Amino acid sequence: MVYRGQLRAKQNGRAGNPIRLTRDPAWGRGPAVLAGSDRVTGWIRGADHPKIPDPQTVWRAAVDFAPRSLWLVEPDGRSRRIPLARHPNWTSQPEDHKQQWFRWTNDPHPFRPRNGFTANDSKNLKGRDKDFVDGALIYSEFGWVMGTPYPTKVRAFDPQDGSVRFEGWTGGGNASVIFRGMRYYLEDKPQYLDDPQGEFWFDKKGVGGILYLRLPPGADPNAAAIEVGRFSDLVVAENAAHWEISGLTFRWTTPTWELDLPAWDFRTKPFGFRPDTHPGCIRVWGSGEHLRIAHCTFEDVVMPIHMQAVGDGSRICDIAIEDNVFRNADVGAAHFRDGAGWGFAEPVGVLDDVRIYRNRAENIGFRGFRYQRGSAFDLSHPQRAHIAGNVVERCGAQAINVVGGKSAYRGDVPLIRVLIHQNKAWRTMQNANDFGGIESWQHGPVYIFNNLSFDARGQWEDRRTFHGSSPGFGHAYYLDGGFKHYVFNNIAWGLSNDPTSPLVNCSAFQEIISYQNVFFNNTAYNFYTGSRRQAPHAGRNKYLGNVWQSISERAFRHADPAKTAADGNAADAGPPREFYDYGSNAYARNVFHDVAQMGVFEASGRWLDRLDDFRDALKKRGAIADETGEQAEASILRNPAQGDFRLNANSPAVDRGAVVFVPWALSGVVAEWNFYHPAGRPSEIIDEHWYAKDFMTDRDNYHLRPTYPLKAVGVAEEDYFEGPLENFARGALRFSPSKKTYAVATNADLMKPHKIKLATQPRHGQDAAYREFTIEGEALKTAQIFRSNLLIEVYFKAAADGLLAAKMDKAGYRLRIAGGKVEFALSGEGQQASLRSKTDVADGRWRHVIVEADRQAKTMALYVDGKLDAQGGGLGPVSLANDGDLFVGGSPSGEHLDGAIDFLRIAQGTLADAHTTIEELYAWQFDGPALRDMRGIKPLGRARDAGAIESH
Repeated sequence: MVYRGQLRAKQNGRAGNPIRLTRDPAWGRGPAVLAGSDRVTGWIRGADHPKIPDPQTVWRAAVDFAPRSLWLVEPDGRSRRIPLARHPNWTSQPEDHKQQWFRWTNDPHPFRPRNGFTANDSKNLKGRDKDFVDGALIYSEFGWVMGTPYPTKVRAFDPQDGSVRFEGWTGGGNASVIFRGMRYYLEDKPQYLDDPQGEFWFDKKGVGGILYLRLPPGADPNAAAIEVGRFSDLVVAENAAHWEISGLTFRWTTPTWELDLPAWDFRTKPFGFRPDTHPGCIRVWGSGEHLRIAHCTFEDVVMPIHMQAVGDGSRICDIAIEDNVFRNADVGAAHFRDGAGWGFAEPVGVLDDVRIYRNRAENIGFRGFRYQRGSAFDLSHPQRAHIAGNVVERCGAQAINVVGGKSAYRGDVPLIRVLIHQNKAWRTMQNANDFGGIESWQHGPVYIFNNLSFDARGQWEDRRTFHGSSPGFGHAYYLDGGFKHYVFNNIAWGLSNDPTSPLVNCSAFQEIISYQNVFFNNTAYNFYTGSRRQAPHAGRNKYLGNVWQSISERAFRHADPAKTAADGNAADAGPPREFYDYGSNAYARNVFHDVAQMGVFEASGRWLDRLDDFRDALKKRGAIADETGEQAEASILRNPAQGDFRLNANSPAVDRGAVVFVPWALSGVVAEWNFYHPAGRPSEIIDEHWYAKDFMTDRDNYHLRPTYPLKAVGVAEEDYFEGPLENFARGALRFSPSKKTYAVATNADLMKPHKIKLATQPRHGQDAAYREFTIEGEALKTAQIFRSNLLIEVYFKAAADGLLAAKMDKAGYRLRIAGGKVEFALSGEGQQASLRSKTDVADGRWRHVIVEADRQAKTMALYVDGKLDAQGGGLGPVSLANDGDLFVGGSPSGEHLDGAIDFLRIAQGTLADAHTTIEELYAWQFDGPALRDMRGIKPLGRARDAGAIESH
């Protein structure tokens, strides 16, 4: 059954009683199809348009709408897309989508572009009739990165040299370059209706016009099923709540008539988003909450699902996209936005709790609008998202693309939790570059684990053909300004590591302006570069327990390499050109085979060819961990070329994996110490908290944000040891009453004002009006607690009473062991409250304790080893702020802990604020996926194996 037209939804369900849009098998056989097309009949043989070639082989029909898409439906129900008339006639090739396109010749050399985007093709366009090219749509690769071909009109054509002028990606200007060898094609002229395998063209007159169609030889459209796209959107709402859409099939939609419209709305200042270039078979343009779309099929459409918050305070929340099939979609599979975007100065709406489970997407994102890329699943600024079990096979750009929390705008986002796992990204980046098969941007925690990413292409075909060699710029996993990410148990699989081949894959892991990320127990096979990092000056990254095999350039490109080895050595001998925080990085327990060069990580770009060279340089620079790893003489992996990534039995990767503590995301984390210190500097305990605070708007400067390292007093190198939470560095600190050891963050440091320049209005389409702000007091969001909720988490062992953590001076908070019990105390504005555990924790065993204070409810709770141990009354929202320092493990006045601490964090939010429970947190941290392989298997031997798969 086929239902045609558009459904504008104005009714909503209620909690427990949603509106259901579904099908019942009793209604009839076959799928229930919502179609955005009309079945066109009454075809007449012969074209009456003078510019259409071979007119007697063309059919025509009059329609009262303006289509941009057309399908021939086979008897078995499958659709064959008939392309809009184009030049040259081409079909997408399995290994190179654009192989049959024309190439710009840009003759003579050096080519001088004219105003706007300009290129010439002396082979295919020179000498052509002017009308053959003028006014056509053109799709061209462009620029030094990204390069997704986009539709725009030819604005000028010169037959003398075959030069063409057209507009840039975002609507004008000469913001990028068209290089020689880049590929393009022309579209939408009657002269191009010449492909004997089938094409169509529409002569628009008013709201309708004449549709011209050429079918394969001998085919008569009157004897065939011809579906012609009429609507872009099928189910549309501005305010949707409590819906369930299931079991339906959506087919045959069309884009807006003006194919060259940009996704941005340049008619407004500040720029906004055009709804007509963000279509969807199911489209919510406003607010949407408690929506489930499951077991549906979206096939041969422009865009299946698009939801965007529109208007201040609007919400797209509690969205479930489950067990759907997406096939042959022009733009993407499912896209969600909070309503803001690059260059916004303030938040618009909220995107939260988006769950995308077990969907399959095939052939996605090869025909987008301007300023769109072709991502399958794309989420802009979710606070919480869970993307798991999805299969994406062949897409134009990313299989999964997430920008966590917020972008470059004001607003406080205390809780971000994004999980991306058990996904298969297969043949991605087939129409673009500078992206990743699985890509994440901005704020974390983001957990990327147990995924497979294969052939994230990112071709630079123009460079390869011009220079004879180019690695392209596609990456299996990409953190593009990504912070606080945990990337583990993933397989990155390249199709080729040969830069002379168009099939080459650039890197397994790419980072741009990113730090505070951990890459551990991943397997990377067959890439030009193993791991790339741009702007590494912030340090704060760890590379642990990974397997690197068949890397044709460098395992680690973690700084810009010098042009030659001699240049790098000479630069390293002189004064440093830039400060790099080497001491907060860690490299350990990796295993390498068939790697051309170990890599670079220093500011000088010095080449470090051998493993020993790399290890010695790390030791010299004082990294947290400098062991780096081990070289394998034989293949580490059994048969990776055929997809078998298990370890060989004699591989040095067996039992060499990394154990890494991965904290569960909490709300408003203002301090987090794993008790790592740079080598040789035992008094420095690095603060690794991440909080998307209001003033964090420019990712280039996040490394300048305030952090709160602890200063260890009375502590020597031997007081650190390898705790149970990690095995790659000495990350536990022993406190001793006899040595009077403790750690401190001074009140002066916690309350130091932070000066920063921020935009006061959007940066696009108008002056951003930057001015300097001073962030101080409560706005700093530190371990100085005012009226907020409070949570302290600590993993420790103790043999006697002592202080765990306290910031107390008349007012404040304190967590200590007294009489063998955990005691949590609050004081503020003359009021006090305290809570004691039932469990004795001064027994020399490692213990996990969380205490929390809900200030509005005036309650306190205490958890020991994953269970609620005690609860009682607390303090209301009176200020706990004080002038005292924050002490850990003791203080100058005493209460020195006889024991050790492996992990400590402080948050301005409870477990409830984090939408979690103690059971969920404890299971994640002490029995979660970071302690298993990508299949969920625990270590089989003495320890975890390196790489993604536990084998022995």
